[in-house]
Order: sequence, then structure tokens, then C-alpha cells
Amino acid sequence: MSQKNSNDELSRRTFLKAMGLTSAGSALLLTGCGDTDIVNQVSIEVRKELVLPSVDPEDFVRPGREVHYASTCRQCPANCNIHAKTREGRVIKIEGNPTSSTNLGKLCAMGQAGLQSHYNPDRIRKPMVRKGGKLVETTWAEAETLLKKHLGKKNAKLAWLSGATSGHQAVITKAYMDAAGSKNSFVFDTLPPAVGLAANEKVLGHAMPKYDFDKAKLIVSFGADFLGTWISPVQFGTQYGQFRNAPRGTLVQIESKMTLTGSNADRWIAIKPGTEGYLALALATLIAEDSSFKGRLPVKLDVDVKEASAVTGVSIERMHKLRDMLISQSPSLVLSGNSAEGFAHGTETANAIHLLNMMLGNIGETILPRAKPTFPELQPQLGGWADLKAFIAGLADGSFDTAVVYGSNPLYQAPSFMKAEEAFAKAKMRIAFSIYPDETTMACDLVLPVHTYLEEWNTSMPAYAAEDGHLNIHQPVMNPVFGEGSTYAYGDIMLGLVSELDETFKNWDNYGAYIRDSLATMKPALVNPPKSTTTGQTDEEGFQQGILVKGFVTIKEAAVSPIKLKAPAVSLPELAAGDEKYAYHLIPSARMGLYDGRHANSPWLQELPDQLTAVVWDSWVEIHPNTAKKLGLITGDKVKVSSAAGSLEVDVVVFPGIQEDSIAIPLGNGHTEYGRYAKGVGVNPFKILTPQFDKVTGELATHATKVSITKIANRGEVVTRAHGDLVLASQALSQKGREIVKSVSAEDFDHNEGEG
Repeated sequence: MSQKNSNDELSRRTFLKAMGLTSAGSALLLTGCGDTDIVNQVSIEVRKELVLPSVDPEDFVRPGREVHYASTCRQCPANCNIHAKTREGRVIKIEGNPTSSTNLGKLCAMGQAGLQSHYNPDRIRKPMVRKGGKLVETTWAEAETLLKKHLGKKNAKLAWLSGATSGHQAVITKAYMDAAGSKNSFVFDTLPPAVGLAANEKVLGHAMPKYDFDKAKLIVSFGADFLGTWISPVQFGTQYGQFRNAPRGTLVQIESKMTLTGSNADRWIAIKPGTEGYLALALATLIAEDSSFKGRLPVKLDVDVKEASAVTGVSIERMHKLRDMLISQSPSLVLSGNSAEGFAHGTETANAIHLLNMMLGNIGETILPRAKPTFPELQPQLGGWADLKAFIAGLADGSFDTAVVYGSNPLYQAPSFMKAEEAFAKAKMRIAFSIYPDETTMACDLVLPVHTYLEEWNTSMPAYAAEDGHLNIHQPVMNPVFGEGSTYAYGDIMLGLVSELDETFKNWDNYGAYIRDSLATMKPALVNPPKSTTTGQTDEEGFQQGILVKGFVTIKEAAVSPIKLKAPAVSLPELAAGDEKYAYHLIPSARMGLYDGRHANSPWLQELPDQLTAVVWDSWVEIHPNTAKKLGLITGDKVKVSSAAGSLEVDVVVFPGIQEDSIAIPLGNGHTEYGRYAKGVGVNPFKILTPQFDKVTGELATHATKVSITKIANRGEVVTRAHGDLVLASQALSQKGREIVKSVSAEDFDHNEGEG
């Protein structure tokens, strides 16, 4: 090979690496490039007017005519594909993309509310810098100068905390951190099941296997709220609908607090918190007694069923019925979720549930392997509490002098015992890329307002993909709400930063061009890439237009890697000793709507009644009727819920869908910042969690905290809702300070009109 060709290949490899397209796919892409200069080959600037999603209304928009754009929702890590309807240059409705295998045209309430998040009046509109101890608005020129001063250089003590990320957003962040010489990248998202994913990886060889709900005749879920908040509820909900079609599948939900999934189950079984693994091993013992399952138990196990019943609170009769269902209704699917894994022995519980799937022959039937990714750099990074713990520890001991946060709010989410505020304050420079004035943002020294997902170019991969290699396309569906030069895309800011340290990234003037070039370069690695569909259109134009119309592409992945089963290490979990002072288990329950608190600034979602209690605009504590009677409580009483780490004052809702030794406080409220709709509303149960961690992964044991309950006030004024339940008047006022519309007769209306 000549020196020229050698240099060409080197530059191409560098170019591909900059776009996150190395590893398994590099050979295919290099072969497809031939001898053409890759930069010139993939450039589409001459055709940019064909790919810009929104233009000056005076030049394009026809009044009253709607235009639809395919993009991707970012309201949670599921990353569903969407169609955004615009009129007169403004997005006015969001729906699911019907051609997407991720959500099949469906979209949850959080996705629908993305519109309100986009137009939120409390969005940050200008950069802010801390002066004299206060954050004050500044110009982008000053903000960029400060940004380059602190981030435009190598710094091994730089720490970067992101929310769940994937696609080219993950690639460009990693490229910057590599260029800056820092290895301190952390990903933190509160709800993805990090313990379960780690157990999957160890036992199955796949962190996120495929779940075939359709094929299962029976689903037994240990706390996996797959219809509410677990991984990808919109997709699972669609599969669940097919599972319920003839022949109708059976769902059994085992959990301490009823979830949305539990409310849809054929059988809901209340279990004492932290004993799910004990029950799974008891079931494995019972199944092994059946003659057809002899030799299927890969570990030595002998659980006393009577003892298991006493420990779990599940009757022996019910255990036997569940055993019979698992044996007779095959294939089945057994799942474990956050509430089962949120203990010091969480990994043991996940392993015990894997043992059931192995014995029942579900591996390879309803639990399927994944293909090896062609571009691993694009894969989802969901993160977890262990990353947050390491981030805070590094700040506390001085290992990090500069902290950058994007897409995460650790000062709100971190329990008090972590002392996140104190640790964060020790950083010499704190920088936030943010949309809203949340707790972490308002504690920073430099705040850079960024676009919402409806205003920017990007790519992403869903947390759970129905088909391997599914890569979502994000395109701006309208011009920035507050005008050009007010907010900027995170990708554009990062492209500018990394260009200061790596010359390769100077090939692109903006992040949109970077994304489009990357997609063009990936063309040889795509399944059925779009082609020209109109006369006079080049193949490249047709390709670019085709992917924007479709909203996603499918990457050719390597052959499916078979599941290589490794018998899990299982043992009876060591259960915490009883404590007379703290007699109740606290369940910090996630729910569709406010999720983990990221949507508390959306009035639509605050006004969305809780799916089981119908409470709005508030926090509450759910207590079983028998427990409430024992404590002398009724709905509307105010109580103090105390743990060894702190206390909260909250109103009672007596609710039968909870285990008697447990109480539940929903996540989402309790913000001290975050705008007018979130600040000062309700409480945050994360704050009183105690320092307990999974023994294997180091993840926070979110469901292991014990609490006491003390009544501090009798029920206040109550109102009756349409369905007859009594709730506090303050909870019923869903209009948040706006007078509720009153009904009026036609006669009264006419009379009042006459007076007017």
C-alpha cells in the first residue's frame, strides 16, 4: 500500500472514530468508502435546505395546514419514536410513530406531556453565572469565554455526570472526555434496574435480553411494573395486549405495593418487602419435587415451605397453587423488578428468579438473546446509584475540581445521608447544561440553557429494543421557542468544546451536520437504507430524506450471540432483624406521570390523577386499612414518617393495595427549586433513605429503609369526588390556584348573560 493510501485509511479511521463508528463496523464502512475523500463523500451541506425541518413561516407555512415530523421522545430512557404535528411553525401535538417497533404508534402520558415541557414558561432562557454568591443572567459571549476557560483544556480532575444516554450524544461526550484526559464519566438515572441488568449479564451473558410476552402463557412478575415505569412500558404494554389475546395469558404480580401492573393482574400477591428471593427459592424447591422436573435444579437447594410462608407472608396454599401454574402453563416468563431488587441482597433475589426461569425452560423460549452490536459506542448507558455514589465521593475527597452535570439532578435525588450538597460545593467550578432551574442547576457557577429534544438534532437507542440495531433519529421539529441565540443544542456546545482539543471535530460547523454525516457514513451498515423516491433526487438526497421521514434506521448487527447459561449463585437472603422503633418498610414508589421527579414541573402531569389513588398535586403515604386502624389513622390525617436518616410530614391515604407491614410514598414531588409548578409541592421520599447497598453491585438499596409513623394532625377539610372517595381539599384542587370551573344551568346562564 502506498504512503498516500495508508494516510487515507488512517484519516478515515480517525474520522469514523469521531462519529462513534469504529469497532465491529469499521471494516464494512471503510470498504464502502472506496478511495473517495470521506469528508467530501458524506457532506450534504449543498442539500441542507432539504433536511432542515423548520423554516421561516413566511416562506413555507400555509395557514391551517399541518406538517408532521418524525423524531424521538426523551421523556424517559425508553426513547419512543414519535410524530410531531406542527402548524404555523409551532409543534402542537405529539403521537407515537406507528412504524416503530419500539412503541408501535403508542405514547404514554409522559410522552404526550413533552409538549408542555417544551413550552414550559420556567425554562432557562439565558446563560447564568454566579457573581457575589448569586446566579445572574449573562451573555453567551461571557458564558462561552468561561466555558472554554474551564473546559477547553486537559483536566484529569474533571468529573462529568449525565443522565441515561446513548447514540451520538454519548459518543460526543466520551470524545470530549477522552480529549480532556479525564476518566471520570458517570451516568446516573434513578429507575433503570441496574441490579437486575448486572445479574442478567452475569447469568445470561446479555444485560438486556429480549422478553417474548406473546409466547408466554403465564407471566409471574416479582415487582416489575412493566405497564407503568419498568424499562419500556409503552412497548411492554403493547406486547401485554397481545399476551392477553386468545388464548388468554395469565398474569401474577408479586409485590409489596400494588403498581399499575399489579392492578391489571389476574392474581395480586402481597409479600413482605425483601422476601421475594425467599419465595422464588421456595417455589424452585416445590417445582423440583415434580417428577418431570427432576434433575433441572442446577444448585443444591432445600427450602422449608412452612418457614418460607412465615417469612414472606404468602400462604402455603398459595405457594402450591403458584407452583402448579408454573408447571402447567408453559412456557412462562418470570421477571424481577426494582422493588424486589432494592435490598442489600438484591442480586441474590435476581439470581433466584433466574433460577426459576432456568428450571422452567424459559431461557431460549420467552427470554431470548441479543445480537452483538456493530457499534457498541452507540448502545444505551442507563447508569445507576453506584455511579452517583462514586461521583459524590470524588467531589467530597477532592479528587475532582470541576463538576459538569447534564440530564441529571443529583442534589434533588440523592438521599440526605450522601451529603451531595456539601460535596458538590467543594468543586472549584460547577457547570450545568440545563433546560430548567432544578436544584443542581441552581447550585452551579455556570449555567448553559440547552434545547429540548424537540429543538435539536441527535440520535439515540431505546433502553429496550424490540429489534436489534434500532437507532432513533432526532430532528428539530420547530425553531427554538425563545428564538435563535437564546438556547443552544447540547450537541453544538459539545462539538465546539471537543474541537478545541481534537482537530478532527473541526470538520463540522454544527451538530446537525455531524449527525447527518454520521448517518450517511453508516449507510453500508444499515438494513434497507432509504433510496431516492422522487424524480431528480440523488440517492444521497433520497437517503437523507428517507431517514427523516421514517424517524429511525436499523443497523446490521452481528450474528445473535446465544445465551450461555451460568448457574446463578443462590442462597437464602439474610433478612434484616426487626426494629421496634422502625416497624414499617418504606416503599418509594415510582408512577407513570411524575416518574422520579423529572416531570414535577409539568401541570398536566401534576393534574394527572394517580392511577390507583386518584390523588393529584400532592404527596401522600399509603397505609393498609388494618395498619391504619391499629394506628388510629384515617384518610386525610397528617403523619410524620421517620427513618434513621430523617423525617417527612405527609397526608394519609388508606389503601388496601399494600402489604400490612409496608407504607408507600410516591416519588416525584418535594422539590426546593424547579419552577413554579414543582417548588414546594409535596415531599421527596428519597431524602430519608438509609445507607444500605446491594452487596454485589454497590447499588443503593432503595426499598430497604425502615420507618416509624406518628400522627401529628387530624384530617382537615374534605371534599367528595365523583367516584365517592374522600380526599383532602388541597389534594382535590388540581387547578393549582386556578378556580375550578363550576357547572351552571342553561337558565342561570341566560339570566346572567342578560345582566351582562
